[in-house]
Amino acid sequence: MDARARKILFVVALAAFAVFSVYRLARMIQLDRVEGAAIWVAVLLLLAVCVLTVAAVLRRVSGLAAHVGRQRAGATVVPAFTTAETLDEARAAGASSGGWLPVGGSPISLAVLPDRVEVWARKEQAPRWSIQRTPGAAQTASGTYGSRTVEALRVSDGVSAVTVVPAYRPLRAAGGFATDDVARAVEAVRGG
Repeated sequence: MDARARKILFVVALAAFAVFSVYRLARMIQLDRVEGAAIWVAVLLLLAVCVLTVAAVLRRVSGLAAHVGRQRAGATVVPAFTTAETLDEARAAGASSGGWLPVGGSPISLAVLPDRVEVWARKEQAPRWSIQRTPGAAQTASGTYGSRTVEALRVSDGVSAVTVVPAYRPLRAAGGFATDDVARAVEAVRGG
């Protein structure tokens, strides 16, 4: 099943759930089960808030990657999420970590240039810091993402570093399941 088919299936399932929910609410009100209807409305509102929050984060990831692509035309762009280590690495490089969650999960992008890897955030006009591309600079590492330790991309030149969860597939990455994306990002930074 390709991405388009999955998207269509998701929309159909969402429409079916919406029809079911309206039917269920109407039936509960008709049977004078107002308390049950109120609970169902609360559950639906909670689901809506979660879906909208995830959609906003995913949009920020793709929007930031597109922004970096415009700022650094011709560069390979690696969309990603921060890890808890990213904040420490920013401070060690003398860069701002403002606007990032302390436990990781904030959208970020890496611009891979011939001589360096730049760390970009929040659609800023310049990168926050950069790491020199040296042999062995990119590797698979562990990163703290929320309360879990996940596989991550670490780029280090011995002076500066960055550890991120690559997000070529942002929904999987947001859940901390980016194993294939990590290998792809390591190859992108290595120039493979």
